[in-house]
Amino acid sequence: MQWYEPDTRWDLYAKSREEFVDRFVVEGKFHKNVPEDIVTDFQTVSYLMAHSYYHWPMFDEAMSKLLLIMEMAIKLKAKALGIPTKNGKRDKRLVNIIDDVFENDFLKFLKPDFDRARNFRNIKMHPDNLMFMGAMGFTDANARLFANTINLLFLESNELNKLHSTIHELESILKPFKTGIYVLQFQDKKILIDGFYTFKYREFENNKLLLLYINPLTTNVHEKFVEKKYPEPLIIAFKDFSIKEDSIEDEDLDGNPIRIYINDKEQNLKAYFNYHKALSKIPEKDMQMFFQLNSSNALWQMEKIFYENCWS
Repeated sequence: MQWYEPDTRWDLYAKSREEFVDRFVVEGKFHKNVPEDIVTDFQTVSYLMAHSYYHWPMFDEAMSKLLLIMEMAIKLKAKALGIPTKNGKRDKRLVNIIDDVFENDFLKFLKPDFDRARNFRNIKMHPDNLMFMGAMGFTDANARLFANTINLLFLESNELNKLHSTIHELESILKPFKTGIYVLQFQDKKILIDGFYTFKYREFENNKLLLLYINPLTTNVHEKFVEKKYPEPLIIAFKDFSIKEDSIEDEDLDGNPIRIYINDKEQNLKAYFNYHKALSKIPEKDMQMFFQLNSSNALWQMEKIFYENCWS
């Protein structure tokens, strides 16, 4: 087999193979209840991603393998739940297996991720033409998302019930913090925020993580939305947290104090109204483009934080 020099296009992404591996290769992290077949197949995905340094279209093969792993996972879960995967001698359609598995209330919140994977699979299995997405296809980000979803899928039912119940409770408890004038105090600085866009919560063994996708108030509204100088999404991670009537506080992933609290002093009210006045002048199409791109990036970041901090 002939080995190739690294594709020059990777100069945009990594200066060395070590940097490439660090940035783009996802090694499988799974808890003990995930079937061994899935763990072994994910190792193949990791090797395909690593070898993409020499031939970048191998990223697409890694993605194809990931999609087959997701299909395997849902079929194994169906069998574990006593759900038939065949109609007589014929294989049941994947969409029907997914629907049957996610009739269980404690699993329903995972269904969108499996539907998304199934749609990807259909595109890959029935292509209109030869397409190479490479790293631009977010194979690494999808690998972390799929691994997170598989880990959740194979948690014990009591753990999933508890997680589902806690997420439902947090939706109610965090609702007052979603909009309004708050101060975020972290990393020895304070910034004014207009609540948060969305949250995600995961719990596994002794790990409890609450992530908030924060909306900071900025003075450069025109640059941000119209000139498309998009900032990185601001994701705040609480490792331990206490939610009070007017604050959320405790520690971040490094054990440092972090706090979100109400502060409606006159200067903060002025900044809040100036921000929303400037926002009202932004064209709707520019707003939509920002939120689409920034929110997508934020969700990838959230999945990465969960992947790196939840599983063994």
